[in-house]
Amino acid sequence: MYTLKKGDVLSINVKSTTPAEFNFLSTVAAGAGDPVLSGYTIDAEGNILLPVIGKVNLGGLTVSEAREKITENLLPHLSNPTVTVRLLTFKYTILGEVSGQGQYTTYQDNINIMEAIATAGGFSPYSNRGRIRLVRYENGQAKLYTLNLLADNTLAASNFFLQPNDMIVVDPLPAKFVRENIVANVGLTLGLVSTMFFLIDRLTR
Repeated sequence: MYTLKKGDVLSINVKSTTPAEFNFLSTVAAGAGDPVLSGYTIDAEGNILLPVIGKVNLGGLTVSEAREKITENLLPHLSNPTVTVRLLTFKYTILGEVSGQGQYTTYQDNINIMEAIATAGGFSPYSNRGRIRLVRYENGQAKLYTLNLLADNTLAASNFFLQPNDMIVVDPLPAKFVRENIVANVGLTLGLVSTMFFLIDRLTR
């Protein structure tokens, strides 16, 4: 499960049974502008600064734990607060043998590789499900992990769940290279044969 870090931006919305509903923490609603610009950014110390409440340290917490901590801090000010927290800066990239390569944004903090690939339209006919590469930046360095989605223990793999800025590369099956090479070679051969017959025809006239 992903834990919050410096630079993460959160959308925080609050509802309460307090008279004259007191939603002082609600960020801009979807469609009213860029939600990232109106969200709450975690600073270098792991804090966000909330109106009335002040600093709340969320560094190292999951989104669910962050919601619980914000709720606790709201209790002295609101009756029965209901808090919704979303991570706005969770982006990942998918390349290779999928239907839709590109960069995607998710508001889930627990999206896994299978769900991410499904979002990209699923596997192509030549995808190698036994060789999925994951590029992840850890402590400023790129790390490469390889997963086999055909293995029984895949769900228990430590990298089965994504983190922000991960890159997934779905390798092609060897059959794709064979097919492409055969087609290319057949095309080249046919071209050479046609050229040869053309030259023979010219020489025998």
